[in-house]
Amino acid sequence: MPSGGGYSINFVGTELDRDTSYAAIARACGAHGVQVRSTADLTEELRRAVERQMKDRKTTFIEVLLNQELGEPFRRDAMKKPVPVAGISREDMRPQRGAV
Repeated sequence: MPSGGGYSINFVGTELDRDTSYAAIARACGAHGVQVRSTADLTEELRRAVERQMKDRKTTFIEVLLNQELGEPFRRDAMKKPVPVAGISREDMRPQRGAV
């Protein structure tokens, strides 16, 4: 295990086999499987997936094939160890109304 542990070893993403169609696996399992290669296609397929679920009660698996860059609005510091904020204590925290 790398030294430091905890937040210092976190990463986002994974490398999957490029020769495997996970959408095809989803179709073989009875779901609706599609591949998308752009954010515009993803937006459209999400719209279709919601419509398909609501109308036909059919589950959709969307295989997203995008580049490896972290797009905005991803915060590059999101996986860093949290730091204390001056003047805020745990005792100041209260549940939100309506929160589950």
